[in-house]
Amino acid sequence: MTKDQIQENVPESAGASTPAEPLLSRAECNLMRGLAIIFIITNNFTHLLKGVFTDNEYQYNWQYVEGFLNNLSHPDGILPFNLLSFYCPYGVMLFIFLSGYGLVLKYEKGNGQGVSRRRFIFSHYNKMFTMQLKGLALFLMVGLLSHPRYIVDAKDMLLQLLMLGNLNPHGDILPGPYWFFGMIMEMYVIYRLFICQRKDIVMWIMVAFSLIAMALVPPTSLAMRYLRINCFLAILPFCMGVFAARHLHVGSFSLHKGSACLGWFVLSFILLTVCKFNFYSWLIMPLFIISTAVTIVKLMSRVKLLDNIFSWLGALSGVLFVVHPAVRILLLGRANMCGDFYGMTFIYLFVTIGLSMMLKPAFSAKKKEVPKKEEQ
Repeated sequence: MTKDQIQENVPESAGASTPAEPLLSRAECNLMRGLAIIFIITNNFTHLLKGVFTDNEYQYNWQYVEGFLNNLSHPDGILPFNLLSFYCPYGVMLFIFLSGYGLVLKYEKGNGQGVSRRRFIFSHYNKMFTMQLKGLALFLMVGLLSHPRYIVDAKDMLLQLLMLGNLNPHGDILPGPYWFFGMIMEMYVIYRLFICQRKDIVMWIMVAFSLIAMALVPPTSLAMRYLRINCFLAILPFCMGVFAARHLHVGSFSLHKGSACLGWFVLSFILLTVCKFNFYSWLIMPLFIISTAVTIVKLMSRVKLLDNIFSWLGALSGVLFVVHPAVRILLLGRANMCGDFYGMTFIYLFVTIGLSMMLKPAFSAKKKEVPKKEEQ
């Protein structure tokens, strides 16, 4: 989810006008990153506020849906935060989709073709490791200074730093949002070994296997959580990104037309909502999360102000993701104590964005030239 992760994966040519222009231009990919990151950092704060229901992100618990419906039928000051919790935990899936989309444009259609498996995996691991190391240092410094009794398990932190924390079923991932690093690294390896330059049937078999595996696991079990913080959650949206980059173009589903785009948005959003009310449909919900997001991006790109704001956030998304856990640990307790959820959420977003702007030079990796082609 880092800035360089997506920017590297979407080449300059993605935005060029060609006979078969890609489904999403480079600018639209950047806009989607901005939309995804604002969902992520907002939800990661608001869903931990007192009285706000957690959404079914890693496990499926009907009580969460029931709680939301009760609040919807008896609205109060918490309802906007429950709406955020109900619809906004899925920004991560947008980054997963963009990763699959961008990898194809670079390593199957662009100037990254021919890069060896070893070079590919090492370069992405090094990039994730460097970004996470800086973020963990900031998180630990803020956490220990603001909470002197804050306990950190050295083993868990080491595994997390090495992006192996997801594989430990009994460990804790701190900070919580950093589960993304281990999961996306798993997807990088899977892509290079099993998907890159191979027929689509290979990835659809993987999608079917992941869905069946999750369908056979009890919805509220720790096993479900374990599967979903690893690659099983990511396979469907990632493969959707691969398929979109390989086969879809800007004219697909008439998304270049505003009226058609609006119609697809309404349909996708309705299906997304319906999927939340059943465990099995919940498993395929990424289909409609991605289709809803693509149509939103197409519509937002028509409004210059929204385009500029979210594109700017997209350019800052990697730093925002790495920095926001440190700001959250500093402000969350204060928000729950004072009860001013709206004011503290604004302060949290203001501090997170401002700090990310300050730290961007330190967190942004230097761009490197694409390695020369090597033997597979």
